[in-house]
Amino acid sequence: MFEFFIFAFVTAITPGPNNSMLMASGIKFGRKASIPHFLGIWFGFTFLFLIGGFLLSFVPNEVFQYIQYFGYLVIIYIAYKISITKTSSEENSGLQKPLTFIQGCLFQWINPKGIVMAVSGLTAFRLTSVEGALIYFAVLPFCVGIWLILGENLQDWLINNSSSGFYYGGIFISWERAVYIFLGLSMVGSLLLA
Repeated sequence: MFEFFIFAFVTAITPGPNNSMLMASGIKFGRKASIPHFLGIWFGFTFLFLIGGFLLSFVPNEVFQYIQYFGYLVIIYIAYKISITKTSSEENSGLQKPLTFIQGCLFQWINPKGIVMAVSGLTAFRLTSVEGALIYFAVLPFCVGIWLILGENLQDWLINNSSSGFYYGGIFISWERAVYIFLGLSMVGSLLLA
């Protein structure tokens, strides 16, 4: 059981689509507005592990691969959207808002890292889906919450340094833009681990 706790902690705190999206939400909208997204990840992944981990173990490999490929496409699209997020110095035209609780929950079902965590956690360790879900329920608030708080703290720093940045290939890139690009790339990079 302790080994699974370590597995759950490491898989939940390392960069991935959930953590990158939540950090970007913390930067763009702040902690308070991102709480529904945070809760959607917390409860959505716990439910995925409880029900989905059991159900996904019965899904044929071909179907599982299609689910993964669809998840890859969605994550690449979201990574692209994060990378082109308007910075605070750019004009905000259009309505932008953080993910809702339901959207955060539903995202878990197409998140390749989350699906791999659920299936591998249930197959590699001798525990029931209830035990595993309870452990994830305990570690997720801390592990995912760190990314949200980091995003909010970065928001303050980026606002104070909105006019600073660096030149890359003769193009000026603000620190805020660089952070959004990095978060998008980290989401795509996490696909290599899934």
